[in-house]
Amino acid sequence: MYVLGIETSCDETSCGVVRGRHLCSLVTRSSLPAHRQFGGVVPEIATRAHVRVIDRVCAAAIEDWGGSLNQLSAIAATVRPGLIGSLVVGVNFAKALALALRKPFIGVNHLHAHLFAPFINAPEPPEFPFLGIVVSGGHTDIYRVDDFDRIQLLGGTVDDACGEVYDKVARTFGLGYPGGPVIDRLFDPAEKNAFQFKCGRSGLEVSFSGIKTALVYAHREYADRGGLDQKTVVRLMSSFQESLVSTLVEVLREAVRRSGLSTVVCGGGVTANRYLRTRLKECASEFKAVLPPMEYTADNAAGVAGLGFYLYNEKNYVSPLSLEAESRG
Repeated sequence: MYVLGIETSCDETSCGVVRGRHLCSLVTRSSLPAHRQFGGVVPEIATRAHVRVIDRVCAAAIEDWGGSLNQLSAIAATVRPGLIGSLVVGVNFAKALALALRKPFIGVNHLHAHLFAPFINAPEPPEFPFLGIVVSGGHTDIYRVDDFDRIQLLGGTVDDACGEVYDKVARTFGLGYPGGPVIDRLFDPAEKNAFQFKCGRSGLEVSFSGIKTALVYAHREYADRGGLDQKTVVRLMSSFQESLVSTLVEVLREAVRRSGLSTVVCGGGVTANRYLRTRLKECASEFKAVLPPMEYTADNAAGVAGLGFYLYNEKNYVSPLSLEAESRG
């Protein structure tokens, strides 16, 4: 059995083929360069980019695999959540392909696919049940996962997502887009406590809008004084990242205490953050953090195809062709 996965929830157009948890091919094209001048993803630009390249990306993934469309057992695609225009391109392409090939169509939740990413090519995949956390530009969510058809949302952000705050702070300071990798490169552990920024937290819910506002005011204050030098920027960004990462670690500790589960499967673009990965590994005496390989942290079709294969093969799950894309999860 082989399953084709299609991911178009944001600015990446990605197609991949899996057999079980083994990734046979993966091709991803991003429209990120077209969004940089705007400091964030422009939905219309992303949608048009998907339309232009999705057929070529799919063909390249099939070619890299070395098989043929007729050898596929099913077609999986992200149906939610994400930018609605982007999702519609991928979902309709997948449904048309499934209809033409007379293959089953499987609609996949983008966030659950992030949680499946650490299962791809893993010699010893995590065992159920486990806690899951998705940290990305659009989401910061914590789950209890008893199986991939039994996922319960436990908590997360009540306002801005973690990656979104990275981008907004970076834009305020003129650091470029996306903001997360830039701020992570600037991070200096020796300066992480130079400023005392705080994120809101209550139980398993977190709030990042306050720290974003605090950084905006800090930038304004230094601008009124005559500007920012590079050392001060490093100190501010290091303290900012320390607060965000510490908050994520603390909320996971709380989730572990409440659930009694000691395995935390991580997914999403922010899990590429070097400091976050370091801090999670340092928690080994409290819980085991299962991190995706760096190449599977960003949006891509590996997790979509893998999760589609699992749901189809293990759970006999098939979606109706009437299933529509949804912007919300």
